[in-house]
Amino acid sequence: MILPITYDDKELPIDIFKWTPSASLESQHHHHSFEMGLCLSGRGSFYFGQTVYTVAPGDIFIVNVLESHIAQSDPDDPCEFVFLNFDSELLAKEEPELMVPFRYYPFHFRNRLQGDARLIEQLRCKLEYMYAEKLEKAPSYKTALKSLLLSICVDLFRMSKEEVSRSSWLDGMRNYEHIRPILHYIEQHYQRDLDLTQLAQLFHISQSHLSRLILEATGRKFKSHLITLRIQHAKRLLALTASSVTEISYECGFQSMATFYRNFKEYVMMTPENYRRLVFVT
Repeated sequence: MILPITYDDKELPIDIFKWTPSASLESQHHHHSFEMGLCLSGRGSFYFGQTVYTVAPGDIFIVNVLESHIAQSDPDDPCEFVFLNFDSELLAKEEPELMVPFRYYPFHFRNRLQGDARLIEQLRCKLEYMYAEKLEKAPSYKTALKSLLLSICVDLFRMSKEEVSRSSWLDGMRNYEHIRPILHYIEQHYQRDLDLTQLAQLFHISQSHLSRLILEATGRKFKSHLITLRIQHAKRLLALTASSVTEISYECGFQSMATFYRNFKEYVMMTPENYRRLVFVT
């Protein structure tokens, strides 16, 4: 599910806000903005595709471009985050290399920051300071927000510099621009009978190269990425509609009930009926 990100000020496409995730596990989403999240208090989990991190106060997460994700609170100790979203053009105009921590591929990518404790503490302070600036709107706060954002991205770049070379980053950028329209096509047509051969022919690319690009961009093989989109759609329909499980199965693109049940139980760890009893909104 693509989540549109809007900004109050088009001249300064930065949004920073506090948010408490739901205790119920919601559908994962992705977007084209860059994102960071700082846990201020409480506990929970942060899901990135099939990867799950535990959440504790002080944890900082970064979200890779187009990466499906959602946070969830512990029902007994809900977590509170400061989330930062911003448009990539802010970095592209200043210094494109600063996009590296948000765009290099999942083989090198860790969503929860690790490394120099001093730098991570600086990042925590700067994120909280950004939130205070946005809240207070003191004179020249826009300049302060932009300066703090650039300082944060410089820190992230320095932390990541040893993990990814410039040449591999440039290769990654080219591949990302190549795969973006293909991922958009999959997002719009996953309910149909899609296969890798069909996509390769449609976009005039070899099947093996397409398979590698999808894996690098999403962290999942094509079939797993397609099933993930279908299962997320099925979860939304089970929670929000009274459609039968059979109707939902075929609407989401599954060719048989057996395939739907097998994949749903593998990805959600319960049957569709049990999931509906847990989350159905009356």
